Amino acid sequence: MTSADDELLGLFPLGIVLLPGEVVPLHIFEERYKLLVRERLDDGELGIVLADDEGARECGCTARVAEVLEELEDGRMNILVEGGRRFRIVDLRPPDDPEAVYLSGVVEYFDDLDAEAPEPLRAAVIEAFRKLLLAMDAEAPRDPLGEQLLSFRVAAAVDFGAALKQELLESRSEAERLQTLLTVMETLVPRLQLRKEREEAIRGNGKGY
Repeated sequence: MTSADDELLGLFPLGIVLLPGEVVPLHIFEERYKLLVRERLDDGELGIVLADDEGARECGCTARVAEVLEELEDGRMNILVEGGRRFRIVDLRPPDDPEAVYLSGVVEYFDDLDAEAPEPLRAAVIEAFRKLLLAMDAEAPRDPLGEQLLSFRVAAAVDFGAALKQELLESRSEAERLQTLLTVMETLVPRLQLRKEREEAIRGNGKGY
């Protein structure tokens, strides 16, 4: 059953998770997705959902075409898309010809249920993010920029993997997302620092302990 707030959205199943505010490059080569992108070039949105061995997820993120980087003679395109609204698929609409026409779905949009996360948690996440960038030898570490919620900005800046990004996308609590990221980064930083120390020791004297 659908409501007046539901919307029919063209869907693009991919092996990635797009977050609100995140900008990612895409190479468009299948005919059905060339059609989808062309229909949305000016001011429309398409829906990106994670699809892997477990199938397509029911929660995804809308995307608008931010820039066409290259358009080839055969119609293939290299584009940049920017994440927008989170949605849940309530009714899939398979096309009559799946090779030529893209998948659609009736979707409902959703936001967080809670307010902004507590400031101490936000500060802890930013500090952990800085340490993570330093441990990754980032040349110019800086705080995650943008207008989106901090959790989405952090998760878009570092590759934490599709599974974690999907978990964050589906969560309706900024505090919950930030706590998850803080736990992950506090686990990663010591491991990266230890690996860095071992690599420096090997370069210094040919021995690692």
